[in-house]
Amino acid sequence: MRVQFQRHGEPTFLPRQTAPVTIDIGTLGEDERRTIEQLVNDARFFELPARLPTPRGASCACQITIEDRGRRHSIRVSDPVPGPALQRLINCLHSLATTVES
Repeated sequence: MRVQFQRHGEPTFLPRQTAPVTIDIGTLGEDERRTIEQLVNDARFFELPARLPTPRGASCACQITIEDRGRRHSIRVSDPVPGPALQRLINCLHSLATTVES
């Protein structure tokens, strides 16, 4: 599984776009890999629409593309994120992306 994660803007209302970060889940430890796979399943990522509704005044957004076993799907979502499962996935990917960028 490969994940591309890109954050647009920041919660502090600073207009900022970060470069996309690609994470090869296969290179992570077994526990991390399983966690991400479970989060993707819990969020029903491949069933989500490409663009989730953007509430008025949304301060930041992210774009996520996941490739897994011949499937490829991208979504763009803004804060507040609709649903706790998707929020957990985004939090995890944000943390991983920050680690990869450093």
